[in-house]
Amino acid sequence: MKWKKFKKERISLNYTVMLLPHSQKEPIHFKTPVWTFGIFFIALLVLTGTCLFFAGSHHQLNVVQKEKEHLEREWELLAAQKELEDQENEMLKKAREEQELALKELEQKTRDTLSELEELVAREDQIRQELGLQQMLTEGDTDESGTQSGQTQETLSESYQPGDATLSSNYKVRVTSRELPEAYAKNTADFQAIQSELGRLQSSLSEKTGQYDSYLTMIENKRQAEAEEKARREAVRNSIVEYALQFVGNAYVYGGNDPHTGVDCSGFTRYILSNKAGVYLNRTAASQSSQGRAISPEEARPGDLVFYSGGGGINHVAIYIGNGRIVHASTEKTGIITSNMYYRTPAKVVNMLGD
Repeated sequence: MKWKKFKKERISLNYTVMLLPHSQKEPIHFKTPVWTFGIFFIALLVLTGTCLFFAGSHHQLNVVQKEKEHLEREWELLAAQKELEDQENEMLKKAREEQELALKELEQKTRDTLSELEELVAREDQIRQELGLQQMLTEGDTDESGTQSGQTQETLSESYQPGDATLSSNYKVRVTSRELPEAYAKNTADFQAIQSELGRLQSSLSEKTGQYDSYLTMIENKRQAEAEEKARREAVRNSIVEYALQFVGNAYVYGGNDPHTGVDCSGFTRYILSNKAGVYLNRTAASQSSQGRAISPEEARPGDLVFYSGGGGINHVAIYIGNGRIVHASTEKTGIITSNMYYRTPAKVVNMLGD
């Protein structure tokens, strides 16, 4: 009797609910067990926690998606800038080739002019030697009346007109020898003008060459930076593999998050990539498979994630370590082990590092 009384008074809770108070004279009384109220309260807490968890996960996924879109826009901008620089580089190369061609033509013209000048000087020397101009000057000094001879030569020289065929050959030779220095001076002026133009083109060529070398240096620096970034990413991938292999042999614990004490497959990948690459991953294998960039199994590189399906969706994930092998938290019996990538057919391979 005491137990029944205790059960009646303690186990059940009394509730009084008044329904339609204006139409009924007495309220409605009913009792409900304490455990029913407890179950309802726990279910409410679980529902609230689940809603908060999914809201937080959705927010984090949106943040990651925005960061990915921002990086893709930056990459497109860099690609467009590189294409523009390549076009400018091609234009500079063409301009340099045109200037080199013009320089070669000018050098050839200069050599031709020098050759013509040398021929002209040699011809003048030959004419002087053949006509004996020096002998003509000495013959004038042996004349009995030297003053009269000089006056006669001056008079004849002043009366000379081009094309006058009545003068003697001696005086015609004297006039021809005076015209040769004028022709020589004219060719010298042409040569100096060519040299001036050559100097101007050489200066312009040096300026363009400096610009071209500057662009080449900038392009080389950019390529070097890209190579350094590629090497850094490869180093990150190698560090992921080395770090993951340190835990081979440790325990598998369903729901575990730390490979030192025990971890499951998705907890293992989440821990490794977070600590070695700063990459945030969702908690389960199925949700992790929706992140990153999907690639083919042939494109897999060390540090990529390999997902497996059990027929009803993604249920396992591993880290690719190269040479067709993976490291993963397999089962409670085997723990963390390395396996062949195709010990099961991969359902999806994902690049989580964004390179």
